[in-house]
Amino acid sequence: MNVAFLGLGTMGEAMARNVARRGHSLTVWNRTLAKAEALARALSGVRVAPTPAEAARGAEVVITMLSDPAALSAVCDGQGGALAGMHSGALLCEMSTVDPKTIHVLAELAAARGVDLLDAPVSGSRRPAEDGTLLILAGGDAAAVERARPVLEAMGRVRHVGPSGAGSATKLVLNSLGAHMMAGYTAALVLAAKLGLDPARTVEVIQGGAFASPLYAAKTPKVLAGDFTPDFRLALMLKDQELVIATARALGLDLPTLEAVRALCERAVAAGYGELDLTALIRVLEDQAGITVRG
Repeated sequence: MNVAFLGLGTMGEAMARNVARRGHSLTVWNRTLAKAEALARALSGVRVAPTPAEAARGAEVVITMLSDPAALSAVCDGQGGALAGMHSGALLCEMSTVDPKTIHVLAELAAARGVDLLDAPVSGSRRPAEDGTLLILAGGDAAAVERARPVLEAMGRVRHVGPSGAGSATKLVLNSLGAHMMAGYTAALVLAAKLGLDPARTVEVIQGGAFASPLYAAKTPKVLAGDFTPDFRLALMLKDQELVIATARALGLDLPTLEAVRALCERAVAAGYGELDLTALIRVLEDQAGITVRG
């Protein structure tokens, strides 16, 4: 298929590579032009466009993978935006983490141009993006999901979760749970270290019982090695939690644990750990406890 990919961050670049490797014709755009040009040099046949509109022109499927709702609006709307370059009948696959309200606004803009919209955010971080094993949470019409499937399956497993907006809603639910899990896990490891327990043995006990988790298994080696190279930046985790809380408040929900996790993320970012991996939550807890958790 003829595909345009807009947004080549840590996740987007890996996802775009897999789309090209599956044999789709690919045009890319990125706010930092050098990243798009580097990808085009690395993969034969990839074209670089100067604007989102030019990237989208003639594409059957346009994919957006951007940092937040503001970036999505800037890239899709307006004279140079992706929608301005899309033809009637084309498909816009929005794969960023945004809130359902943003998706509903974008769906109206797309419909006005005869463009179908899928909100298809992904669950997973850098390594699954590179391996093409992301979980893709597709919200929208079933026929649109099937149209997009050849492209989406280049990046991972597709799960149709409901109508338009359901993809972004499901992603917020997953991200709220993931943040709770990481906050609880890092706090437990700091408590164990403060109690004089060996962190590695404590992890073995956790992973051998009812609280075992693939997330903990994937993250523990880096935590115990003190390696906080980002697979998913803590600053983005904070952004996601702010979206979760804003959505919950709009629904009239009082969810105090969400507020507590967001506050912990905010403290970690304010302490200078925002560009590190989400596991760097443990750093702000270590600072407070006056102890370092290492195997």
